[in-house]
Amino acid sequence: MTSSSYVEIPIEEALDKNKEILEIVCSPNLKYVAVLDNDNNINFWSEEPLTNVNTIHIENINTKKKGKRIFAISDKKHASIGLNGVDHYNFKIFNFETGKEVSLTFPDWQKKIDILSFTDKGNIVMVNVKYRRAYVFTSKDNVSWDCKSMIELKDFKQIYITLKGKLIIFNDTIYQITIWDVEDLSIKTRILIDWNYIPESIKISDDEEILLVCTKNEETKATRFYSFSTETGMNLAFFDTQLVIDKFYLIASKKAERLLYIGTYDQDKQYSIMDPYSLIYPIDAEELFENIEENQIQEPYIIQSDKIVYFIDGKLSIKELVPDNSDDWVKYLRKKLRDDNSITSPSKKTIDFITKITNNQNYNPDKKNFEGNILKWELESDDKSVRLTVVDYNYRKKKWNDHKKKQLDIFPLSIESEEEDSEEEEKDSEKEKKGSKEKEKKIELLNMNREDFIVHCELLENDDFVTITRIGVIIWTYKSFEIKMHYYWNDWNNSLVDFDFEKSKFKNLFKYWTPGRILPASSYETICKNLNIKFGEKELFKEFLEDNIKEEFYLTCYGQDLIKTLLKQKDDKWILFLRNSCMNKFVHEKNHLISKISLLNIIFERFNELLEIHPTFIASTLSLIEFVVPSNNVNLDSTSLHLSSYGRYCHLSKTSYLDILIPDLWNPFISFFQKCQKYFNQDTHSSNHSSIVLAIPLPNFVSYPKEYKTFWNEFWQPKPNCFTHLPKNQFKDELYKNINGKALLEFKWNTYGKKYYFTTWAIYTIFLGSFIIVSTLSDNISWFYQQILLYIVIILGFWHLFVEFRQLLIDSPISYLSSSWNYLDLAATISTTATSIYWLKNGSVSTWVITFSTLFLEIKFITFFRPIKFFGNYLAIIMNTVDKVISFLVIFGFFTLAFAHSLHLLLRSGSETSQDSGINMFGQFGSAIIASYYMMITGDTEPISYWISNENIVIMILMIMVSFFMLIYLMNLFIGILSEIVSNGNHELAYLALKREIIVEIELLYMLPYQRRKENWFPFVIFYECDTIKLRDYILDIPYNKRPGDKMPYFSKNLIEGLTLPNEPSSEKSAEIFKEEFYEIKGKVNEIKRIIKGLPTHEDLKELIMNMPTHNDLKDQKELIKNLPTHNDLKDLKELIEDLKTNK
Repeated sequence: MTSSSYVEIPIEEALDKNKEILEIVCSPNLKYVAVLDNDNNINFWSEEPLTNVNTIHIENINTKKKGKRIFAISDKKHASIGLNGVDHYNFKIFNFETGKEVSLTFPDWQKKIDILSFTDKGNIVMVNVKYRRAYVFTSKDNVSWDCKSMIELKDFKQIYITLKGKLIIFNDTIYQITIWDVEDLSIKTRILIDWNYIPESIKISDDEEILLVCTKNEETKATRFYSFSTETGMNLAFFDTQLVIDKFYLIASKKAERLLYIGTYDQDKQYSIMDPYSLIYPIDAEELFENIEENQIQEPYIIQSDKIVYFIDGKLSIKELVPDNSDDWVKYLRKKLRDDNSITSPSKKTIDFITKITNNQNYNPDKKNFEGNILKWELESDDKSVRLTVVDYNYRKKKWNDHKKKQLDIFPLSIESEEEDSEEEEKDSEKEKKGSKEKEKKIELLNMNREDFIVHCELLENDDFVTITRIGVIIWTYKSFEIKMHYYWNDWNNSLVDFDFEKSKFKNLFKYWTPGRILPASSYETICKNLNIKFGEKELFKEFLEDNIKEEFYLTCYGQDLIKTLLKQKDDKWILFLRNSCMNKFVHEKNHLISKISLLNIIFERFNELLEIHPTFIASTLSLIEFVVPSNNVNLDSTSLHLSSYGRYCHLSKTSYLDILIPDLWNPFISFFQKCQKYFNQDTHSSNHSSIVLAIPLPNFVSYPKEYKTFWNEFWQPKPNCFTHLPKNQFKDELYKNINGKALLEFKWNTYGKKYYFTTWAIYTIFLGSFIIVSTLSDNISWFYQQILLYIVIILGFWHLFVEFRQLLIDSPISYLSSSWNYLDLAATISTTATSIYWLKNGSVSTWVITFSTLFLEIKFITFFRPIKFFGNYLAIIMNTVDKVISFLVIFGFFTLAFAHSLHLLLRSGSETSQDSGINMFGQFGSAIIASYYMMITGDTEPISYWISNENIVIMILMIMVSFFMLIYLMNLFIGILSEIVSNGNHELAYLALKREIIVEIELLYMLPYQRRKENWFPFVIFYECDTIKLRDYILDIPYNKRPGDKMPYFSKNLIEGLTLPNEPSSEKSAEIFKEEFYEIKGKVNEIKRIIKGLPTHEDLKELIMNMPTHNDLKDQKELIKNLPTHNDLKDLKELIEDLKTNK
């Protein structure tokens, strides 16, 4: 910030002052700088030592604008430049020290490149936009270069290459930004921005932990800044501005990070800085550029690594914007720029600082006063309390506001019961008082007195205050004119009443902490178990937990830790509070913010746990977010089916030879097909319909974990996702009761499900057909061809058995054996395979074995029709009914055995009765069972008609009992049960659940581990198109189909505008709302009457026109607007008012 930070680099030949500088680029680590001028000269400089390395003239340099031309430089003395009007390569790479050109060979014979960048490791990353392909070249000796990988990029609108070699891709069909690592083709971050906002520029921090996106709404022309965490993918903050943004940068990433942006408004240039974690209260940063004579700098200039590189008077200059010492930078922010916004310092320095004190036990409890840049902290204690005092700095008076100090009692005084006393507890109130006294005594036994409560204190560089106390390590901050608990750590995870500081001393508290951009999460479990502790009159732990749930910084950074702790505590109230906080931030100006959809990941990442523990909570949440509409744009000429997938989903993969050949072979065919389709669609235009796009707001719901141990571990025991691992309770089908669940299944089925399913069906058809041909046409086929068919049956039979074995391991034996249809699969596969092996070995097999094997095979073949809706609804009824009545059928079988056994005992010998036919079905117990079952099912008494007579009383009594109990009672009861199951069941839901089971089997049994990580198959968020008429009818039917306790969905402004829904109040509140509206209208009428009375008369209007301002007056008004008070002026005014009040 002083002139000493200004570095002017002398060069041997200074550039002409009037020469136009087209572009300046720096190497990734700022070792070298290259400058391109309008005479096609490229000047190269080395920063250390500060010398001019070389100047190279190239005739045919590309004349595209900055950002569109190829121009880059590496730390290993290589440079690239785009060329114009050449037959071969449209770019050139050369060693700028020797001038020797680098030769590259592309595997796909490519010669045109649109984007090129050098990475910090010296690799070259290039992109061809036309063929959607990226190339990575590496060199071991810095002379010869090899293509390390060639990558298929599929679809994208914009692409950026980071200094670490990652690709930032913007997909404009679903407004998604993804960050990919080109080394292993793994996705690092998935980010969504609000629709209708197109990125104009994207910046990433030096450590690639913060992503800044500057977007513009083409309709409103408004600019919106987004700040994202690349680690969590969550939107930290955003803000809207009417400025035209020229440049923006992230500076001081390792000190006190700030967003620096330069914009213009009404031809006035403005320099501002903001905290990237909050993006509120911009601070004037023009003083940062005071040492630079801005009007003499030749554009363009760049800022990199906290340094500005520019030209002035024909000389290259480099100036440090941010001091190397973080304390100096923080002091400069606070004192010079008067920036009182929050500072999120890198955690390493704070962790090392606290760890050093706790490990060495260098405690100093006597130091009580600490003075920072803008805050002054003090500890005060007496017999009653321990108070923390803070005083802020008065910028206007340049002194401390000692008369306006804030205080907070931080000593834990008492513990109160969390639950209110019930009538029964009131009877035992005396016992509870005794219990509370015992707890207070227990605290005293642990030496928790006021004198030694504070063990050590220190002031951090960002003016936050650290206290090491006997109940934990606490960081305090000052915001919104209050002292707030910022962090709390204590790994006791139990009631603090039993905590003994002398035994712990927090030696292991920071043992497993890893430094990062932010500090580790607070000890939420300890906090949740001590919410009832009072610090003076306040419950600070409860306030702290509320702030962590309500404030966006804590929620985005530590939301996963919060939900994990709350689920462990099984605290419904706080879980609901967390859900509501996420939902409130997801809605902005009556619309859902797609950029905030990642907040819902806090809830739905624990979907299965919540569904198992709090099923009604999940049901109500799914209802609330059933209709998430990114935009109110309606496609009036849509040809897509209802609930069909919308947009394209990007997935990177290695380029194969097919990828190289397909564009040349298929592109002409595709172009011809599209023209034909367009021609034929002219006649079918009337059948098109209007549609609107919806999102399934379940981030990462279908995604599988990125990391897994080994291929074989993932093959035998694949890690599940929320979709495949739904708990098997009565709410397991809750997801498919709304339109999002149906759209999710449609997406999965159409994307990959039907391909896998019909392939599996085809394999089974070969398995079935081979056996049937052998068994049916064995007399007409030679033994040689029978052997071939039997070998096919055996091979495919073992393949099916292998799949069933894997399913047994993945589902667990109990779950697998609980499904009756798995028995059918095993019977069909084992019987057919065993029969084929026996047949192949012995040359023949019994007919009854062939018969049953064929029967099982053909029944299973019928079940393959279940995903086809025409058959699926009825097959779902059959399959679900079997599982529900299986126990009744077992009981019915026992009764059949009892009846058959009785008839067998009665009729097994002919001595007791005589028969003319000579055929006794009851002579053998097996045939007796079949005859008894036949009689009970059909009611035909033919098998015992020979024994029925007036003389045989026993048979008559037995038949009367059986006829009444089994034929009339049990059979009618069975029919009634079936009728109730069929009539009360939700067949649509049963069909969807059956379809989900098929998709789950495909994902876990037939996909390889890398296939389950494909981003286009398992995207972050899924979008789909809805027929507006069908969607409108579905929404209007919701009040009639709503179950008791269900929440009504939130109808956003986009949804109402897109579908023109009637905004009618519910019947419960209509009378109350009507009454409120009546009084509101009445009040407005009275107000209008008063306004009418106060309207000016004709004479008043004449006088007003005469006194209208002139052109010069308007100019004065404009100057007055320019001189309106800034944010800092308003702060000074507020401080002045406070001082006047105090003096008064």
